[in-house]
Amino acid sequence: MRADKVAIITGAARGIGAATARVFAEHGYAVAAVDLLAEGEQVAQEIRQGGGECDYYRVDVSNEAEVKACVEQVLAKYGRVDALVNNAGIVLVKPFDEIEFSEYQRTFDVNVGGIFLMTKYVLPAMKVQKSGAIVNMGSVSGHVGQIDHVMYGATKGAIIAMTRALAWELAPYNIRVNSISPGSVDTPMLRADIALESARTGLPFEEVKKERESEQAFKRWADPREIAEPIYFLASEGASFMTGSDLLVDCGWVAK
Repeated sequence: MRADKVAIITGAARGIGAATARVFAEHGYAVAAVDLLAEGEQVAQEIRQGGGECDYYRVDVSNEAEVKACVEQVLAKYGRVDALVNNAGIVLVKPFDEIEFSEYQRTFDVNVGGIFLMTKYVLPAMKVQKSGAIVNMGSVSGHVGQIDHVMYGATKGAIIAMTRALAWELAPYNIRVNSISPGSVDTPMLRADIALESARTGLPFEEVKKERESEQAFKRWADPREIAEPIYFLASEGASFMTGSDLLVDCGWVAK
């Protein structure tokens, strides 16, 4: 028996995306786990073994043909998409004057272009349904300046702005669009970020990690599930009066 609701979650192979796929499956969604990394299949298998419904789709979200084919496959199987979580993204950690134009382009192509493409191809089905929820992955970096994160922060600021405009454009179709801005989350991406900073500064990994943790009011990083649960909330009926919002889940970082 197929689930009543369907969610497409990008960047679902690891970290926040994998945790989000599990949370949606626990709430009875059929999940399309989208990622370029093969670990996405492992996440899908774990969900199926736990009694949930999940398929893995190997997709580069910056590739229009791959995105289009993926959405078509999901719609062919289920006939609808109730939630789209645009979580896939990459980070670029470099001093501004060392960034190559190709790196700038790739960062925007994945972080912003991926949201554009996934949303573009999911929207026709949501418009026919006259319902749907889209959650875009922002970041605290879209709210505060961070050294060596100029391009990453720029993409996240663009995502937050896109979310607000799209929320108004899609309101007549009863489609809600929100974003979420986490602080530091214990993911492979952040650990790789810390490793780069450690190598560049010569400081031990744990020392850099501790400094990053100190930016959070609770002096620790979030577990990915602590972000996945608020993502699910934004897509759920519990957030039925929320659209165009950016939900800060940053342990007080911006409040400081």
